[in-house]
Amino acid sequence: MKRYTIGQVCSILGVKPHVVRYWEQEIGMLSPTKNLAGRRTYSISDLQLLFRIKHLVQERRYTVGGAAQQIIDERSGLRADARARINSVRGELIVLLDRLRTHASESIASADSESIDGEATPPE
Repeated sequence: MKRYTIGQVCSILGVKPHVVRYWEQEIGMLSPTKNLAGRRTYSISDLQLLFRIKHLVQERRYTVGGAAQQIIDERSGLRADARARINSVRGELIVLLDRLRTHASESIASADSESIDGEATPPE
């Protein structure tokens, strides 16, 4: 299972590392594991939870505590099954986004390398 570093998570979410660490501290259900070097690593489910927190806090204007309560209510409510399916699809989309970004960076690096080597063919 793919794990994400805090830098990757911040890049995907568009927030700074201190924000993610604050959300971890304030919302008990978010607890990433640490690798052997002691660095945080996040699972897809952690990433999904962070996306939900970001949406509630930044777009819906919840407090962090209010966002935590909303998430608890969603997980225990009647819509929990639908929410679980949505989260599953969201997780798959996150993996695809990561793959696309990786592929795009590799393509750009390859194109840059070819143009430096002088082997690139000019566009027609």
